[in-house]
Amino acid sequence: MKVLKFFSVFILVAGLILGSVIYLNWTAFKLVFTDPETFSEGSEWIEKTYSLAGLVEYMDENHQHVSVVSLNLDMPEDNLLFQEHTPRVMGAISNIFLLMEMERQIDAGILDANLTIEISDIDAYLMPGWYENQHRNAIRSVAGRNSSIPLSDLPRLLTESYSQPASDFAFFLLGPENVNELIYTAGNGLIEPWFPASGIQATINMREENTDRRDKVTALLEMTTEERSGLFNEMATRYATDQEYRQQVQNRAEHIRNRPFRDERAIHGLWSKTDPKAFAMAVTPVFTREFISEEASNRIISFMKWAGEDPVVRQHTTEYGALFGSRLSYITGLDFGTSAYTNHSFVQVVFFDDLPVSFFLHMSSNHMNQDLQRRLIYDPEMRRLTDNASRQELHSSPSPESAGID
Repeated sequence: MKVLKFFSVFILVAGLILGSVIYLNWTAFKLVFTDPETFSEGSEWIEKTYSLAGLVEYMDENHQHVSVVSLNLDMPEDNLLFQEHTPRVMGAISNIFLLMEMERQIDAGILDANLTIEISDIDAYLMPGWYENQHRNAIRSVAGRNSSIPLSDLPRLLTESYSQPASDFAFFLLGPENVNELIYTAGNGLIEPWFPASGIQATINMREENTDRRDKVTALLEMTTEERSGLFNEMATRYATDQEYRQQVQNRAEHIRNRPFRDERAIHGLWSKTDPKAFAMAVTPVFTREFISEEASNRIISFMKWAGEDPVVRQHTTEYGALFGSRLSYITGLDFGTSAYTNHSFVQVVFFDDLPVSFFLHMSSNHMNQDLQRRLIYDPEMRRLTDNASRQELHSSPSPESAGID
């Protein structure tokens, strides 16, 4: 009888654990069984990329998916440029423009530094089922049980947590025209306007009957950038302020885990794109402490330094900060740092976009892109091999393994 009870409890606990794993990874489990062809895309690279050596090999053979810009601020001849003019989806790293515009407006007296923000005003841009838990957790980490936060806490939601509703709220608080003017000027016209995610999602949800998501994405991409910007801004504003319309959008919103991966990957392709080198050049004044003032630049940098708290990073750098983003098939990173060995400072952007699904899931699970970026700051051999890969000359040099890259 005791043995039977033991096995009954064991089976129950095992079932609960298995059920929890499946629930937390439902999208991947569903894809395996309903769309195995999509799930297997890029699987041949998984075994090859459990080290940075393998990742460099991938970059060498898949230029269409990768851009790297690493600017050595102290020795420009050491700059590393890899597909630096191929337009790439910015994702979360575009939030630095919100931080920059926020500092500009505070400095000019346009925005009250003591402003209090209601959480409900941020939640107005939340799309149900679309990274909703991530946003809720981010809000709790900042606000606790309070119903409002000071303006000084908003940057944490934009950098550490990548709360998309907070990003959209900040965009409209600062004014689309103001944010986009800063982007256009800083990027010399090579960076697309900032697109609110709630506007993109509302547009997709409210597509015409009998039109699937990918057809809608195709139609939107046929519009001019200015037309898409105006449409997404209009849809986001209407979603946040018109309760009847908001309910209509929500009624048609489908939880992200129920969407086909191919559809979600196509939708992410609508996000604002940038010329990678133009992006790096646009944000460099922040890291040289020349944006507005040294004090203003340091405030922006302070919200990125959470990424430098890792003991390994602190061992190899005297200063480090970053913004990282990951959405299905798109991985982006902006970082800056100073090597503890050369005392050279770097500003870097790395883009992996439109990745095969299984390879994206693999990269997302081990954050290899983040390790790559950090190593580019303090590891000259990593820089040399990445530079060779940028010219597809990797195999004419010593192999990454023999060079000690793992």
